[in-house]
Amino acid sequence: MFYTIEHYPDPTAGEAMQRIKRKERNERMNAGKRFEADWRDSIVKAENVWYYRFRDSPATYYGGAQDGIRFAADNICDCLVYAYPCLHLFELKTVETPSASLTSLFGEFDPEKRLYKKEKHLLEMARVARCPGIDASVVINFRATGHTYACAAGKVLRLLDDARAGGRKSILEAWCKTHGVEVAGRQLKVNWRYDVMGLMEALKDVVDT
Repeated sequence: MFYTIEHYPDPTAGEAMQRIKRKERNERMNAGKRFEADWRDSIVKAENVWYYRFRDSPATYYGGAQDGIRFAADNICDCLVYAYPCLHLFELKTVETPSASLTSLFGEFDPEKRLYKKEKHLLEMARVARCPGIDASVVINFRATGHTYACAAGKVLRLLDDARAGGRKSILEAWCKTHGVEVAGRQLKVNWRYDVMGLMEALKDVVDT
């Protein structure tokens, strides 16, 4: 081991990059977990509402198979919420800027399959949403502006198709505003509360019951 003048270990470039990547991944994860918790806390006390959050796979925390995890849960979405007469599948995303890369939202792009890693979940969500009384939405929170939108899984899939055809690599808040339903939110001292009940009421008009 070599030491600098300050007597600190002199890391290789590879080790330094791994630390940076881990830090960035943890920061994204922490923001995502906060958003999920805020979403849950916005509805758990509501009457006549059932909420269920799927458990995270250990791979979420430990990096997947490369760290020795051979089997992992592969959830269709983050949570289920039932409020008569509709069942809602919500995939929750939070991003820092008004423009988010598609890979940060839906995983790495496989050039051979021409699919994003998590696109299979969107395909399944869109399929389930064809059943009467079921909504499947991707909820995207833009932290820079404080705005949140729920976009139907089918519309997000069409965006990915257009992105593949046109070379687009990001999703804009402006697109979500046009094609989604805005979710009202208010900031507390630290956390946020979202009008999930109001969102589900609005979605009644677009869900085939």
